[in-house]
Amino acid sequence: MRDTQPTSSASSVRLWSWPAAAGPVLALVAMAYTHLTPSVGVSPLTGLISDYALNDATRGTVLAGTLLLAMSCLWATYGLAQTAPARSAATRVLLTFAALGLLLSAIFPTDPTPGVSSMGGEIHRWSSAVVFTGVPCAAWMLARGVARLRHLRVAAIWCTGLLAAFLAAHPGSFVSDLINGPAYYGLLQRVLLVIAMATLFLIATAIPHLGERR
Repeated sequence: MRDTQPTSSASSVRLWSWPAAAGPVLALVAMAYTHLTPSVGVSPLTGLISDYALNDATRGTVLAGTLLLAMSCLWATYGLAQTAPARSAATRVLLTFAALGLLLSAIFPTDPTPGVSSMGGEIHRWSSAVVFTGVPCAAWMLARGVARLRHLRVAAIWCTGLLAAFLAAHPGSFVSDLINGPAYYGLLQRVLLVIAMATLFLIATAIPHLGERR
């Protein structure tokens, strides 16, 4: 089976897949820089990544990383539309929603005080939920029925499992205290984000090959 490439040449598709792949890599660098910034006061075990956006020293880096991931989703969406428009329809919708979720989470920061809920904080939380569910679902939909994209299915399963573990360990969960979740739920979120970025990278690197014969 061959997906047609209607308007763009292979070189044009690769031109769009490269920045889509670069986004998660640069976002990972920004995340590492954020965690290595001294005197921020966010625990990597119990603090959330969004807490770094509340500190003047790391706010810009968090914003840059978030925008890089949003642009990566949009670049991947464009590349998929050129390479495999029929196969990638569901994936493109999910990536577009993920990009929107990233933008909203950047615009509306998390609540600075634990236990206090605001409208902006709720938007941030639900936007983040869209991202962490949209990216693995996008990878799964793109890889369905294609044996050589098995690595995308594996990444999607890892994302889903880590998301379930994070939600269970979060202090708001009814099983959190049973599994001592508050002691490590921040670490789970960091691992989840890294796997989600790796999944987005794998989607981007698969773009140039989707129009080839399977």
